[in-house]
Amino acid sequence: MNLSDLYGRSPVLVQNAFATGYGLREHARRYGGGFRSLVEDLDARQWAEPELLAADQVSRLRHQLAWCASEVPHYRDLFARIGFDAAAVRSVDDLQALPLLDKEQVRAEPERFVPDRRKLRLIAQTTGGTTGTPLRYWATLDAVRWNYATYESRSRRWAGVRLGDRTASLHGQPIVPAAQQHGPFWRRNLAFNQLYLSVYHLNERTLPAYVGALADFEPRVVVGYTSAVHRIARHLLERGDVGRVLPDAVMVSSETLTPAARLDIERAFGCRVYNGYSLGELVAYVSECPLGSLHVSTDYGVLEVGPEGAAGELVATGLANRAMPLLRYRTGDRGAAAAVGCECGRTLPVLAELEGRVDDVVHTPEGSVVGPAPMSLAFQRASHLRRAQVLQDDASSIRVLLEVAPAFSEADEAFLDGELRKRLGTSLAISYEVVDEVPRTSGGKERLIISTVGREGGR
Repeated sequence: MNLSDLYGRSPVLVQNAFATGYGLREHARRYGGGFRSLVEDLDARQWAEPELLAADQVSRLRHQLAWCASEVPHYRDLFARIGFDAAAVRSVDDLQALPLLDKEQVRAEPERFVPDRRKLRLIAQTTGGTTGTPLRYWATLDAVRWNYATYESRSRRWAGVRLGDRTASLHGQPIVPAAQQHGPFWRRNLAFNQLYLSVYHLNERTLPAYVGALADFEPRVVVGYTSAVHRIARHLLERGDVGRVLPDAVMVSSETLTPAARLDIERAFGCRVYNGYSLGELVAYVSECPLGSLHVSTDYGVLEVGPEGAAGELVATGLANRAMPLLRYRTGDRGAAAAVGCECGRTLPVLAELEGRVDDVVHTPEGSVVGPAPMSLAFQRASHLRRAQVLQDDASSIRVLLEVAPAFSEADEAFLDGELRKRLGTSLAISYEVVDEVPRTSGGKERLIISTVGREGGR
Protein backbone atom coordinates (compact mmCIF):
# COMPACT_ATOMS: atom_id res chain seq x y z
CA MET A 1 0.00 0.00 0.00
CA ASN A 2 1.46 3.37 -1.00
CA LEU A 3 1.35 6.51 1.13
CA SER A 4 -1.58 7.98 -0.80
CA ASP A 5 -3.69 4.85 -0.26
CA LEU A 6 -2.72 4.74 3.43
CA TYR A 7 -3.79 8.37 3.82
CA GLY A 8 -7.12 7.70 2.10
CA ARG A 9 -7.91 4.77 4.40
CA SER A 10 -6.94 6.57 7.62
CA PRO A 11 -9.34 8.31 10.03
CA VAL A 12 -9.50 12.10 10.03
CA LEU A 13 -7.23 12.52 13.05
CA VAL A 14 -4.52 10.47 11.34
CA GLN A 15 -5.01 12.41 8.12
CA ASN A 16 -4.49 15.63 10.08
CA ALA A 17 -1.24 14.13 11.35
CA PHE A 18 -0.25 13.29 7.76
CA ALA A 19 -1.00 16.89 6.73
CA THR A 20 1.08 18.24 9.59
CA GLY A 21 3.95 15.88 8.77
CA TYR A 22 3.88 17.06 5.18
CA GLY A 23 3.87 20.62 6.49
CA LEU A 24 6.92 20.03 8.66
CA ARG A 25 8.86 18.66 5.70
CA GLU A 26 7.78 21.48 3.41
CA HIS A 27 8.42 24.11 6.06
CA ALA A 28 12.07 23.08 6.24
CA ARG A 29 12.42 23.02 2.47
CA ARG A 30 10.63 26.29 1.75
CA TYR A 31 11.67 28.39 4.72
CA GLY A 32 15.01 26.98 5.81
CA GLY A 33 18.53 28.19 5.07
CA GLY A 34 18.73 31.90 4.29
CA PHE A 35 15.00 32.41 3.83
CA ARG A 36 14.74 35.28 6.33
CA SER A 37 17.62 37.20 4.82
CA LEU A 38 16.11 36.72 1.36
CA VAL A 39 12.86 38.26 2.58
CA GLU A 40 14.71 41.21 4.10
CA ASP A 41 16.59 41.80 0.83
CA LEU A 42 13.36 41.65 -1.17
CA ASP A 43 11.65 44.01 1.26
CA ALA A 44 14.43 46.56 0.82
CA ARG A 45 14.76 46.25 -2.95
CA GLN A 46 11.10 47.05 -3.67
CA TRP A 47 11.84 50.69 -2.73
CA ALA A 48 15.13 51.01 -4.66
CA GLU A 49 15.69 53.65 -7.32
CA PRO A 50 14.54 52.46 -10.77
CA GLU A 51 18.09 52.71 -12.08
CA LEU A 52 19.32 50.36 -9.36
CA LEU A 53 16.48 47.91 -10.06
CA ALA A 54 17.37 47.92 -13.76
CA ALA A 55 21.08 47.37 -13.04
CA ASP A 56 20.27 44.57 -10.62
CA GLN A 57 18.04 42.86 -13.20
CA VAL A 58 20.68 43.06 -15.92
CA SER A 59 23.30 41.63 -13.55
CA ARG A 60 21.04 38.70 -12.71
CA LEU A 61 20.26 38.19 -16.39
CA ARG A 62 23.95 38.14 -17.34
CA HIS A 63 24.68 35.49 -14.70
CA GLN A 64 21.73 33.38 -15.90
CA LEU A 65 22.81 33.66 -19.54
CA ALA A 66 26.39 32.73 -18.68
CA TRP A 67 25.12 29.65 -16.84
CA CYS A 68 22.95 28.70 -19.82
CA ALA A 69 25.85 29.14 -22.24
CA SER A 70 28.20 26.88 -20.29
CA GLU A 71 25.91 24.32 -18.63
CA VAL A 72 22.60 23.87 -20.48
CA PRO A 73 22.67 21.85 -23.73
CA HIS A 74 19.74 23.58 -25.44
CA TYR A 75 21.12 27.06 -24.94
CA ARG A 76 24.73 26.12 -25.53
CA ASP A 77 23.77 24.83 -28.98
CA LEU A 78 21.31 27.67 -29.66
CA PHE A 79 23.78 30.42 -28.78
CA ALA A 80 26.44 28.84 -31.01
CA ARG A 81 24.01 28.41 -33.90
CA ILE A 82 22.73 32.00 -33.94
CA GLY A 83 25.98 33.63 -32.81
CA PHE A 84 24.57 34.96 -29.52
CA ASP A 85 27.26 36.22 -27.14
CA ALA A 86 25.94 36.01 -23.58
CA ALA A 87 28.92 37.96 -22.26
CA ALA A 88 28.05 40.92 -24.50
CA VAL A 89 24.59 41.48 -23.02
CA ARG A 90 24.21 44.96 -21.59
CA SER A 91 20.42 45.36 -21.46
CA VAL A 92 17.31 43.22 -21.13
CA ASP A 93 16.50 44.41 -24.67
CA ASP A 94 19.35 42.21 -25.89
CA LEU A 95 17.11 39.22 -25.20
CA GLN A 96 15.27 40.11 -28.40
CA ALA A 97 18.06 38.35 -30.29
CA LEU A 98 16.81 35.02 -28.91
CA PRO A 99 13.80 33.17 -30.36
CA LEU A 100 10.60 32.72 -28.37
CA LEU A 101 10.31 29.46 -26.46
CA ASP A 102 7.08 27.42 -26.55
CA LYS A 103 5.99 25.01 -23.83
CA GLU A 104 5.76 22.26 -26.46
CA GLN A 105 9.47 22.57 -27.17
CA VAL A 106 10.31 22.17 -23.48
CA ARG A 107 7.94 19.23 -23.14
CA ALA A 108 9.48 17.47 -26.16
CA GLU A 109 13.06 17.58 -24.85
CA PRO A 110 13.03 18.52 -21.16
CA GLU A 111 16.45 17.01 -20.46
CA ARG A 112 18.09 19.49 -22.85
CA PHE A 113 17.01 22.36 -20.60
CA VAL A 114 18.65 20.78 -17.54
CA PRO A 115 22.37 21.31 -16.76
CA ASP A 116 24.21 18.32 -18.22
CA ARG A 117 26.85 18.14 -15.50
CA ARG A 118 24.13 17.97 -12.82
CA LYS A 119 26.12 19.82 -10.21
CA LEU A 120 22.91 20.98 -8.54
CA ARG A 121 20.33 19.22 -6.42
CA LEU A 122 17.24 19.07 -8.64
CA ILE A 123 13.72 19.08 -7.21
CA ALA A 124 11.13 17.60 -9.58
CA GLN A 125 8.03 19.73 -10.17
CA THR A 126 5.02 19.57 -12.48
CA THR A 127 2.77 22.28 -13.81
CA GLY A 128 -0.03 22.62 -16.28
CA GLY A 129 -1.15 26.13 -15.46
CA THR A 130 -4.87 26.05 -16.22
CA THR A 131 -4.50 24.64 -19.73
CA GLY A 132 -4.34 20.87 -19.27
CA THR A 133 -0.95 20.78 -20.99
CA PRO A 134 1.33 19.02 -18.49
CA LEU A 135 4.95 20.06 -18.17
CA ARG A 136 7.53 18.42 -15.97
CA TYR A 137 10.31 20.68 -14.83
CA TRP A 138 12.99 20.92 -12.16
CA ALA A 139 13.97 23.58 -9.65
CA THR A 140 16.91 24.09 -7.35
CA LEU A 141 16.38 24.33 -3.61
CA ASP A 142 17.58 27.93 -3.80
CA ALA A 143 14.96 28.70 -6.45
CA VAL A 144 12.19 27.14 -4.35
CA ARG A 145 13.18 29.28 -1.36
CA TRP A 146 13.49 32.37 -3.55
CA ASN A 147 9.96 31.77 -4.81
CA TYR A 148 8.51 31.49 -1.30
CA ALA A 149 10.56 34.45 -0.08
CA THR A 150 9.06 36.54 -2.89
CA TYR A 151 5.60 35.36 -1.90
CA GLU A 152 6.28 36.30 1.73
CA SER A 153 7.75 39.72 0.92
CA ARG A 154 5.58 40.82 -1.98
CA SER A 155 2.29 39.02 -1.49
CA ARG A 156 1.70 38.13 2.16
CA ARG A 157 3.30 41.24 3.65
CA TRP A 158 1.65 43.52 1.10
CA ALA A 159 -1.66 42.06 2.28
CA GLY A 160 -0.72 42.82 5.90
CA VAL A 161 -0.17 39.21 6.99
CA ARG A 162 2.86 37.06 7.75
CA LEU A 163 4.08 33.50 7.58
CA GLY A 164 2.53 31.61 10.50
CA ASP A 165 -0.69 33.64 10.67
CA ARG A 166 -3.88 31.58 10.81
CA THR A 167 -4.54 30.69 7.17
CA ALA A 168 -7.54 29.09 5.47
CA SER A 169 -6.45 27.58 2.14
CA LEU A 170 -8.61 26.57 -0.82
CA HIS A 171 -6.25 24.84 -3.21
CA GLY A 172 -6.23 21.67 -5.27
CA GLN A 173 -4.81 18.81 -3.22
CA PRO A 174 -7.44 16.01 -2.99
CA ILE A 175 -7.38 15.83 0.80
CA VAL A 176 -10.87 14.30 0.98
CA PRO A 177 -12.04 11.58 -1.46
CA ALA A 178 -14.35 13.24 -3.99
CA ALA A 179 -16.93 10.48 -3.56
CA GLN A 180 -17.17 11.25 0.17
CA GLN A 181 -20.16 13.51 0.59
CA HIS A 182 -20.13 13.73 4.37
CA GLY A 183 -17.75 16.00 6.26
CA PRO A 184 -15.47 17.20 7.43
CA PHE A 185 -14.23 18.57 4.11
CA TRP A 186 -11.06 20.08 5.56
CA ARG A 187 -7.89 19.02 7.32
CA ARG A 188 -5.50 20.78 9.72
CA ASN A 189 -1.83 21.37 8.98
CA LEU A 190 -0.47 22.53 12.32
CA ALA A 191 3.01 23.18 10.89
CA PHE A 192 1.54 25.95 8.69
CA ASN A 193 -1.19 27.02 11.17
CA GLN A 194 -3.48 26.16 8.29
CA LEU A 195 -7.02 24.93 7.71
CA TYR A 196 -6.89 23.26 4.29
CA LEU A 197 -10.34 23.04 2.71
CA SER A 198 -11.24 20.80 -0.22
CA VAL A 199 -12.23 22.69 -3.38
CA TYR A 200 -13.95 19.56 -4.77
CA HIS A 201 -16.88 19.43 -2.35
CA LEU A 202 -18.28 22.95 -2.60
CA ASN A 203 -22.02 22.66 -3.27
CA GLU A 204 -25.26 24.02 -1.87
CA ARG A 205 -25.57 21.18 0.64
CA THR A 206 -22.03 21.47 2.00
CA LEU A 207 -21.42 25.24 1.87
CA PRO A 208 -23.00 25.93 5.30
CA ALA A 209 -20.51 23.49 6.83
CA TYR A 210 -17.62 25.26 5.09
CA VAL A 211 -18.79 28.60 6.45
CA GLY A 212 -19.11 27.13 9.94
CA ALA A 213 -15.58 25.71 9.79
CA LEU A 214 -14.18 29.04 8.62
CA ALA A 215 -16.07 30.93 11.33
CA ASP A 216 -14.75 28.56 14.02
CA PHE A 217 -11.17 28.74 12.72
CA GLU A 218 -11.17 32.57 12.49
CA PRO A 219 -8.47 32.82 9.80
CA ARG A 220 -6.46 35.97 9.55
CA VAL A 221 -6.12 35.38 5.81
CA VAL A 222 -8.02 33.31 3.24
CA VAL A 223 -5.95 32.16 0.26
CA GLY A 224 -6.92 30.07 -2.72
CA TYR A 225 -8.20 29.64 -6.23
CA THR A 226 -10.44 32.48 -7.33
CA SER A 227 -13.33 30.20 -8.32
CA ALA A 228 -13.43 28.44 -4.93
CA VAL A 229 -13.16 31.61 -2.83
CA HIS A 230 -15.81 33.29 -5.00
CA ARG A 231 -18.19 30.34 -4.54
CA ILE A 232 -18.06 30.74 -0.76
CA ALA A 233 -18.41 34.52 -1.08
CA ARG A 234 -21.55 34.17 -3.20
CA HIS A 235 -23.01 31.80 -0.62
CA LEU A 236 -22.33 34.28 2.19
CA LEU A 237 -23.99 37.07 0.21
CA GLU A 238 -27.00 35.01 -0.85
CA ARG A 239 -27.62 33.68 2.66
CA GLY A 240 -27.11 37.02 4.37
CA ASP A 241 -24.15 35.62 6.33
CA VAL A 242 -21.86 38.58 5.71
CA GLY A 243 -19.85 39.13 8.88
CA ARG A 244 -19.49 35.48 9.89
CA VAL A 245 -16.01 35.17 8.40
CA LEU A 246 -13.89 38.32 8.71
CA PRO A 247 -10.23 37.81 7.75
CA ASP A 248 -7.83 40.71 7.42
CA ALA A 249 -7.18 39.85 3.77
CA VAL A 250 -8.12 37.49 0.96
CA MET A 251 -5.43 36.42 -1.53
CA VAL A 252 -6.39 34.76 -4.81
CA SER A 253 -4.34 33.38 -7.69
CA SER A 254 -4.17 30.86 -10.56
CA GLU A 255 -7.49 31.95 -12.11
CA THR A 256 -8.66 35.25 -13.52
CA LEU A 257 -10.10 37.67 -10.96
CA THR A 258 -12.90 39.59 -12.66
CA PRO A 259 -14.17 42.92 -11.29
CA ALA A 260 -17.49 41.26 -10.39
CA ALA A 261 -15.76 38.45 -8.48
CA ARG A 262 -13.55 40.95 -6.65
CA LEU A 263 -16.59 42.96 -5.57
CA ASP A 264 -18.41 39.83 -4.32
CA ILE A 265 -15.42 38.59 -2.34
CA GLU A 266 -14.69 41.95 -0.73
CA ARG A 267 -18.36 42.45 0.24
CA ALA A 268 -18.66 38.93 1.64
CA PHE A 269 -15.45 38.89 3.69
CA GLY A 270 -15.30 42.58 4.57
CA CYS A 271 -11.69 43.03 3.51
CA ARG A 272 -9.49 43.71 0.52
CA VAL A 273 -8.74 41.07 -2.12
CA TYR A 274 -5.13 40.80 -3.33
CA ASN A 275 -4.54 39.37 -6.78
CA GLY A 276 -1.40 37.65 -7.99
CA TYR A 277 0.11 36.21 -11.15
CA SER A 278 2.99 33.77 -11.43
CA LEU A 279 3.85 30.57 -13.23
CA GLY A 280 4.90 27.24 -11.81
CA GLU A 281 7.90 27.33 -14.13
CA LEU A 282 9.37 30.11 -11.92
CA VAL A 283 9.77 32.69 -14.67
CA ALA A 284 7.64 35.66 -13.57
CA TYR A 285 6.06 37.13 -10.44
CA VAL A 286 3.40 39.85 -10.37
CA SER A 287 1.59 40.90 -7.20
CA GLU A 288 -0.94 43.48 -6.08
CA CYS A 289 0.02 46.20 -3.63
CA PRO A 290 -2.35 47.79 -1.08
CA LEU A 291 -3.28 50.50 -3.60
CA GLY A 292 -4.33 47.95 -6.19
CA SER A 293 -1.40 48.18 -8.62
CA LEU A 294 0.09 45.04 -10.16
CA HIS A 295 3.86 45.23 -9.64
CA VAL A 296 6.39 43.11 -11.55
CA SER A 297 9.25 41.66 -9.48
CA THR A 298 12.23 42.47 -11.70
CA ASP A 299 14.63 40.41 -9.59
CA TYR A 300 12.48 37.30 -10.16
CA GLY A 301 12.33 37.47 -13.95
CA VAL A 302 12.30 39.60 -17.08
CA LEU A 303 8.69 40.07 -18.21
CA GLU A 304 8.15 41.38 -21.72
CA VAL A 305 4.72 43.01 -21.99
CA GLY A 306 2.73 45.01 -24.49
CA PRO A 307 3.39 48.75 -24.89
CA GLU A 308 1.59 51.37 -22.83
CA GLY A 309 -2.14 51.20 -23.49
CA ALA A 310 -1.97 48.06 -25.67
CA ALA A 311 -2.00 44.49 -24.40
CA GLY A 312 0.61 42.15 -25.83
CA GLU A 313 1.72 38.60 -25.20
CA LEU A 314 3.56 38.10 -21.92
CA VAL A 315 6.98 36.57 -22.51
CA ALA A 316 9.03 35.66 -19.45
CA THR A 317 12.67 34.90 -18.67
CA GLY A 318 13.34 33.40 -15.26
CA LEU A 319 16.34 34.64 -13.27
CA ALA A 320 16.32 32.42 -10.18
CA ASN A 321 16.12 28.80 -11.30
CA ARG A 322 19.26 27.20 -12.70
CA ALA A 323 17.90 23.66 -12.69
CA MET A 324 15.77 24.40 -15.75
CA PRO A 325 16.27 27.97 -16.99
CA LEU A 326 13.67 29.18 -19.47
CA LEU A 327 14.48 32.18 -21.68
CA ARG A 328 11.78 34.16 -23.51
CA TYR A 329 9.11 31.64 -22.48
CA ARG A 330 5.66 32.19 -23.97
CA THR A 331 3.10 32.27 -21.15
CA GLY A 332 -0.09 32.30 -23.22
CA ASP A 333 -1.32 35.35 -21.29
CA ARG A 334 -1.41 39.02 -22.23
CA GLY A 335 -0.70 42.29 -20.46
CA ALA A 336 0.21 45.94 -20.95
CA ALA A 337 2.66 48.25 -19.23
CA ALA A 338 1.40 51.19 -17.18
CA ALA A 339 2.34 54.72 -18.23
CA VAL A 340 3.20 55.74 -14.67
CA GLY A 341 4.28 54.10 -11.45
CA CYS A 342 2.25 53.60 -8.29
CA GLU A 343 1.63 56.11 -5.51
CA CYS A 344 2.44 53.39 -2.95
CA GLY A 345 6.09 54.36 -3.46
CA ARG A 346 7.29 50.94 -4.59
CA THR A 347 9.50 51.35 -7.64
CA LEU A 348 8.82 47.93 -9.15
CA PRO A 349 7.24 48.36 -12.63
CA VAL A 350 3.46 48.30 -12.91
CA LEU A 351 1.15 46.50 -15.32
CA ALA A 352 -1.84 48.52 -16.52
CA GLU A 353 -3.75 45.34 -17.30
CA LEU A 354 -3.36 41.60 -17.14
CA GLU A 355 -5.40 39.24 -19.27
CA GLY A 356 -5.32 35.68 -18.04
CA ARG A 357 -7.20 32.73 -19.39
CA VAL A 358 -10.92 32.63 -18.65
CA ASP A 359 -12.29 29.09 -18.54
CA ASP A 360 -15.59 27.48 -17.77
CA VAL A 361 -16.01 25.14 -14.80
CA VAL A 362 -16.95 21.48 -14.38
CA HIS A 363 -20.23 20.68 -12.62
CA THR A 364 -20.81 17.41 -10.75
CA PRO A 365 -24.16 15.67 -10.12
CA GLU A 366 -23.85 16.63 -6.43
CA GLY A 367 -23.77 20.30 -7.39
CA SER A 368 -20.07 20.91 -6.83
CA VAL A 369 -18.26 23.24 -9.21
CA VAL A 370 -14.57 22.68 -9.99
CA GLY A 371 -12.59 25.46 -11.65
CA PRO A 372 -9.76 25.18 -14.18
CA ALA A 373 -6.87 25.49 -11.71
CA PRO A 374 -7.79 22.46 -9.54
CA MET A 375 -8.89 20.52 -12.63
CA SER A 376 -5.50 21.06 -14.26
CA LEU A 377 -3.79 19.21 -11.39
CA ALA A 378 -5.38 15.96 -12.57
CA PHE A 379 -3.43 16.13 -15.83
CA GLN A 380 -0.03 17.21 -14.54
CA ARG A 381 1.47 13.78 -13.89
CA ALA A 382 -0.22 11.91 -16.74
CA SER A 383 2.44 10.23 -18.89
CA HIS A 384 2.56 10.69 -22.67
CA LEU A 385 -0.19 13.30 -22.61
CA ARG A 386 0.35 16.38 -24.76
CA ARG A 387 -2.87 18.29 -24.26
CA ALA A 388 -6.34 17.74 -22.87
CA GLN A 389 -9.70 19.45 -22.98
CA VAL A 390 -12.83 18.77 -20.94
CA LEU A 391 -16.22 19.17 -22.66
CA GLN A 392 -19.47 19.27 -20.70
CA ASP A 393 -23.06 19.90 -21.79
CA ASP A 394 -24.76 17.94 -19.01
CA ALA A 395 -24.10 17.92 -15.26
CA SER A 396 -24.04 14.12 -15.25
CA SER A 397 -21.10 13.58 -17.60
CA ILE A 398 -17.98 14.99 -19.23
CA ARG A 399 -16.04 14.10 -22.36
CA VAL A 400 -12.25 14.41 -22.22
CA LEU A 401 -10.33 15.01 -25.44
CA LEU A 402 -6.77 13.72 -25.31
CA GLU A 403 -3.92 14.72 -27.60
CA VAL A 404 -1.32 12.08 -26.87
CA ALA A 405 2.13 10.81 -27.77
CA PRO A 406 2.47 7.45 -29.59
CA ALA A 407 3.48 5.74 -26.32
CA PHE A 408 0.18 6.65 -24.59
CA SER A 409 -1.34 3.42 -23.25
CA GLU A 410 -4.39 2.03 -21.48
CA ALA A 411 -2.40 2.25 -18.26
CA ASP A 412 -1.85 5.98 -18.85
CA GLU A 413 -5.58 6.49 -19.41
CA ALA A 414 -6.37 4.48 -16.26
CA PHE A 415 -3.96 6.65 -14.25
CA LEU A 416 -5.59 9.82 -15.60
CA ASP A 417 -9.04 8.44 -14.81
CA GLY A 418 -7.94 7.81 -11.24
CA GLU A 419 -6.65 11.38 -10.90
CA LEU A 420 -9.92 12.79 -12.21
CA ARG A 421 -11.96 10.53 -9.91
CA LYS A 422 -10.01 11.84 -6.90
CA ARG A 423 -11.35 15.29 -7.75
CA LEU A 424 -14.74 14.66 -9.34
CA GLY A 425 -15.99 11.51 -7.62
CA THR A 426 -17.57 8.39 -9.11
CA SER A 427 -21.07 9.63 -9.93
CA LEU A 428 -19.92 11.76 -12.88
CA ALA A 429 -19.67 9.75 -16.11
CA ILE A 430 -16.32 10.32 -17.85
CA SER A 431 -15.53 9.27 -21.41
CA TYR A 432 -12.22 9.68 -23.23
CA GLU A 433 -11.52 10.40 -26.87
CA VAL A 434 -8.05 10.46 -28.42
CA VAL A 435 -7.85 13.19 -31.06
CA ASP A 436 -5.15 14.32 -33.48
CA GLU A 437 -5.20 17.82 -32.02
CA VAL A 438 -7.11 19.48 -29.20
CA PRO A 439 -8.93 22.48 -30.68
CA ARG A 440 -7.94 25.98 -29.67
CA THR A 441 -9.85 29.25 -29.66
CA SER A 442 -9.95 31.50 -32.71
CA GLY A 443 -7.15 33.49 -31.04
CA GLY A 444 -4.99 30.36 -30.71
CA LYS A 445 -5.39 29.96 -26.92
CA GLU A 446 -5.77 26.65 -25.14
CA ARG A 447 -8.88 26.12 -23.01
CA LEU A 448 -9.03 23.29 -20.51
CA ILE A 449 -12.79 23.38 -19.93
CA ILE A 450 -15.62 24.18 -22.33
CA SER A 451 -19.05 23.83 -20.72
CA THR A 452 -22.60 24.85 -21.53
CA VAL A 453 -23.95 23.77 -18.14
CA GLY A 454 -25.51 26.77 -16.45
CA ARG A 455 -25.79 28.67 -19.72
CA GLU A 456 -28.90 29.10 -21.77
CA GLY A 457 -29.30 25.88 -23.73
CA GLY A 458 -27.13 23.93 -21.29
CA ARG A 459 -28.41 21.67 -18.51
